[in-house]
Amino acid sequence: MPLQLKLVAELQGHEDRVWQVSWDPSGLRLASCSGDKSVRVWGPQTQSRFFTENGNAGHAWECVDTIDNAHKRTVRSVAFAPTGKALATASFDGTTAIWEKEDGIYECVATLEGHENETKSVAWSNSGQLLATCGRDRSVWIWESNGEGDFDCISVLMEHTNDVKMVAWHPKEEVLASFSYDDTIRVWKEEDDDWYSAATLTGHTSTVWAGAFSPDGVYLASASDDRTVRVWAQKKSTGGGMQEGFYYRPDTQFECVAVVPDTMHSRAIYSVSWAAASGASNEGDGLVHRGYLATGCGDSTLRVLNVTSQSSSAAEDGTSTGKVDVALECAVEHAHGLSDINSVQWNPAYAGWLATAGDDGVVRIWHLE
Repeated sequence: MPLQLKLVAELQGHEDRVWQVSWDPSGLRLASCSGDKSVRVWGPQTQSRFFTENGNAGHAWECVDTIDNAHKRTVRSVAFAPTGKALATASFDGTTAIWEKEDGIYECVATLEGHENETKSVAWSNSGQLLATCGRDRSVWIWESNGEGDFDCISVLMEHTNDVKMVAWHPKEEVLASFSYDDTIRVWKEEDDDWYSAATLTGHTSTVWAGAFSPDGVYLASASDDRTVRVWAQKKSTGGGMQEGFYYRPDTQFECVAVVPDTMHSRAIYSVSWAAASGASNEGDGLVHRGYLATGCGDSTLRVLNVTSQSSSAAEDGTSTGKVDVALECAVEHAHGLSDINSVQWNPAYAGWLATAGDDGVVRIWHLE
């Protein structure tokens, strides 16, 4: 029987569209950012029970912190650090701010400047030592923490030929993916203290708005204005098959192993998030559950896609064959009224919990059951 999304909470308070939501690592706080120049942090009133009753606890959520006038213009992106201590925000004013809570109030402890105009996305590496930003100026910046609350720019990457919409780090490796208005995805790696473009992924026919690595790091999903979702995997350096993991080399090549056709989404897909697999597999048919993709779209429909692949044990050389299937699990029409859905994010600590944000200025919490 197909799973369904149950609406659990509607979080209201922003006075303009909400661009992005970000869970903290504990899964008990959710940050949102908006065109109203503010950042809000939300949490359930009774944390100890909320995530333990299969979505039926029903405890109200509340805004536990607000950063008003966090920037001079729209706050486009927000991200909790892996420790949960710091919060990064990126703005159309061209700056990125780092916030930490001191004496019960979020204070700006660092401001990162350098982008020529609108900063579109900010993301922390898994270690928390690196921060990536990107912007309308076609660049990707990589910043390194000096351990004392300050960040130094260690690389400015200028390979994209148009706006860079989003950056996302690999969950296990210090490898970065960027998604651009130039219809491409670039994969970046550091070697001998020099960051370079290890691969360019082509296939989308319009703006690539967003992307997400699978939690196990084997696959990369991308979402586009062409109304498709593509799933990518790395080829082995030698021989056939696909390699289990994104471990980049100068000769790295990538292959699109699945395409969700443009008939499933009727407008641009602005956000995609990948939830960890349940661990279950279909015995006897060689399939492994790879988790769920959630997509946020301009057609105001929230979708959950079920991802499976052929078991690596099915391949003679012990690697994945690259065969991936992505099927619609469930959908919620008008999940944000008639508004665009700008952001979807699975909870990293509690399976089945999903946060969404839209042009209607509302943040919603859902449970997959």
